[in-house]
Amino acid sequence: MKVKLIRNNKKPILVFIFIISTSLSGIALSSTLDGKIIKIIDGDTVYFQANNDDAYKKLRLVGIDAPEMKQPFGYQSKQCLANLINNKHVQIISFGEDRYKRTLAKILIKKIDINLAMVKNGCAWFYRRYKNTLDKDDQVMYDQAEIFSIENKKGLFSNQEAEAPWDWRKKNWTIFLNTYQYKYRSS
Repeated sequence: MKVKLIRNNKKPILVFIFIISTSLSGIALSSTLDGKIIKIIDGDTVYFQANNDDAYKKLRLVGIDAPEMKQPFGYQSKQCLANLINNKHVQIISFGEDRYKRTLAKILIKKIDINLAMVKNGCAWFYRRYKNTLDKDDQVMYDQAEIFSIENKKGLFSNQEAEAPWDWRKKNWTIFLNTYQYKYRSS
């Protein structure tokens, strides 16, 4: 059986790309949920309840890392997230789960990326260690938002000695572990 190669005819390829892209957009939409944030744990962890659902999900905001509650600026970071959300209707985009079974998610309010707003307001760091969870455009925006916050001394970046949460956790592992176990065992 001979296979005829199609040369110089881009139409079948474009049709194929169109079919694949429209199918993938349907998959992306299936991981989007509307609802409300019912509890804020800290600057990067919340509980979400979807519309018409009694159950709730624990969300870890993807692409950012906020100060721990026992860390300097921890409370302010949590308050910053509360001010951004402020009992508004939210949409979440799910990116799977982390090792603690929290849903990795981006929170949107009227198409505004709240995770990005946390970085832009100086309430969280861009979590470069897990940057590949985000698409390339988001990686650039989160990086630029952090640079903007540092240059303009926004939020936690007004303190030159602000310590990234991943460094703080290493130094304070016992405190972090005890807090974390209590927080997630009791919830």
